[in-house]
Amino acid sequence: MARSSRESAIRRPLTYLLGVDSNIRVLRVLSLHGGMLAASEIVRQSRLVQESVRKALIDLVSLGIVSPSGTGRSRLYRLNTENYFFATLSHLFKAENDRFSEILGCVRQCSSGLPIFSLFYYGSVARGEDRPDSDFDIGAIVETNDLASVIERLRQALISVSETYAFTPNVVGMDFADVGRLENSADPWWISVKSEAIVLSGNRPEDAIQVAGGCHG
Repeated sequence: MARSSRESAIRRPLTYLLGVDSNIRVLRVLSLHGGMLAASEIVRQSRLVQESVRKALIDLVSLGIVSPSGTGRSRLYRLNTENYFFATLSHLFKAENDRFSEILGCVRQCSSGLPIFSLFYYGSVARGEDRPDSDFDIGAIVETNDLASVIERLRQALISVSETYAFTPNVVGMDFADVGRLENSADPWWISVKSEAIVLSGNRPEDAIQVAGGCHG
């Protein structure tokens, strides 16, 4: 297979800035932080290994988009506000960050007024491990009599939102009896939900266990 031809760094600098995963993740951390950061903190926030961050910083400094300050272990890094691409990249990462916040806000709005004990998301999105083809897993705990209608209304409300923001919602509904059965059987899916769920509104999902116990009492 023939190799792709090299691109000009002068004509196509974005290939060098954004063409490597570690470069993008380091740029994102620095952009959203807005100030100076040590390499160790960039490692923590980007979830990259130290060597990847080191190489990315070398590249980004050489391209002039990142400015270093200090020496040795006291060396800090920030985006170079004088660089031609600074404003554009900052707006791009802000828009990326805002998009997810808007998605969460829209999910909350779609559930507004519905009798939901706990609304949360879990799975790969909650863990930050989702891929382009991953579902956005949303859980809702609802009283038995309302369960079917609430989940259907939530799913319908999310159709236009998911089209606008290009994601696939997967809404899973449970009543308190379901929670009780899952808890009593130590269901692996339920165990993972309890550990990774991020609440959008109402209570944490495990708070339903006590209610479920009352239902069986």
